[in-house]
Amino acid sequence: MTRPTARVLALLELLQTGGTRTVADLAERLGVDERTVRRYVEQLRDMDIPVDGVRGRYGGYRLARHYHMPPLMLTDEEGLAVVWALLVNQHAHSGPVTPLVMETATAKVRRVLPAALARRIDAVLRAVDFTGERRPGAEDHDDAEARPGAGEGARTLLGLAEAARDQRPVAFAYRTRQGHAATRHVQPHGIVAHRNLLYLTGFDADRQAQRTYRLDRMADLRLLPGTFEAPADVDPVAQVLGPLSAAPSRHDVSVLIRADPAHVRRWIPETLGSVAPASPPDGADGHDWLQVFLRAERLEWVAGTLAMLDRPFIIQQPEALKTVVLALGRRLAEHSAQ
Repeated sequence: MTRPTARVLALLELLQTGGTRTVADLAERLGVDERTVRRYVEQLRDMDIPVDGVRGRYGGYRLARHYHMPPLMLTDEEGLAVVWALLVNQHAHSGPVTPLVMETATAKVRRVLPAALARRIDAVLRAVDFTGERRPGAEDHDDAEARPGAGEGARTLLGLAEAARDQRPVAFAYRTRQGHAATRHVQPHGIVAHRNLLYLTGFDADRQAQRTYRLDRMADLRLLPGTFEAPADVDPVAQVLGPLSAAPSRHDVSVLIRADPAHVRRWIPETLGSVAPASPPDGADGHDWLQVFLRAERLEWVAGTLAMLDRPFIIQQPEALKTVVLALGRRLAEHSAQ
């Protein structure tokens, strides 16, 4: 944007504050002479913005009475893109302006959106939380999966945010981490932005349990009849962070696994555990060992996951996990002999 155009828009913003502004005042605020102010006024009039001239000692310029700027005509995807960019910068704390400026800019954009889109954006602002964390030793997300198109991803986010706000159950097609397709029926509680991905948290009606789903693996979202009552203690961020969040009933698990990170991540995604390179244990061959840390409510789940990994491992803690793994091995051997 050229400087003259920027100043014309700055003049319009000054006039929108209301009342009559003298030419001298406008010139001082814009850093131009009075003749240039009059030229800018004519440019606004050329854009069909009605600027009235007021004569007399206290004269100057003002917007015509009862004139309001038209809504900012953006598509749903464009409106979401603008607000989302402001949200991300606000929570990243890495931009050139303060979070307060981001908040006021978001509020101004929201006010000039068409009413229907503004309500949808409000639902997103209400439904989305940011974790704002980077776990020590955890890798950046390098998932090479195909992502949905911008339009589909935006429609999914807007639809889920509205469903969470209105407490409406939803159904959607879902592709699991292993590539299997399934239909899920969920009561959406919230949406969490975590390490460049979006996650839906909610109650899975088929499994009768709390579950977390990645938005980029969803398709064909649709509302279901009826409403639901969300639990008072629901915490979407804690649900996304999963076993890595502290809880008295969870076990601290530390395991050394000889495998490449991609294979481990297939069964232990980043929301469930941290993975970092590790030195080979005493007496062990090779250098491709990983340190895996997670917190789990059930050690049986950890034992089953280690079995599915099908790679050499050494349990560091807890001691109880060794007993559970040995018991699982005996059961598998017994079943294979039948």
